[in-house]
Amino acid sequence: MALNNIVGIIWKRHQSHWNWIIMIGSFFVLLMALWTKSLFLTLAFIAGAAVSMMELPDPDPPFKLVDKLLEHERNWLESPWSWKKGLQGFGMFASVVYVFVCCWTGSLMLLLLLAGIYANVACVYDNKYRGIDDL
Repeated sequence: MALNNIVGIIWKRHQSHWNWIIMIGSFFVLLMALWTKSLFLTLAFIAGAAVSMMELPDPDPPFKLVDKLLEHERNWLESPWSWKKGLQGFGMFASVVYVFVCCWTGSLMLLLLLAGIYANVACVYDNKYRGIDDL
């Protein structure tokens, strides 16, 4: 099976509501497994990731929040690369690594520091949206 086919199957599964919800839930189980260094939770994460790759039916009615998040992700991925998109991509990658390290070391203060940084970034974008500040 070609790599392109595998990526297509994973992307199709990722765009399904139930699969996306199971993936996000499995990610949080992974964070708990890192925090507690639990083999059982790690196995639960692996099982959740495997279940998220199964073909699941669409919910009826669809989840509006998940629809908005998936649409936002599609729009971000389809937008052209710029310095801003590169900075956002680097920030997402660095944030994931930072959260993994924080969970592995068990540092709640470092996780709260990241939450504070995210709150400040959200304030900057809200101010830009309202026209208070130009970014």
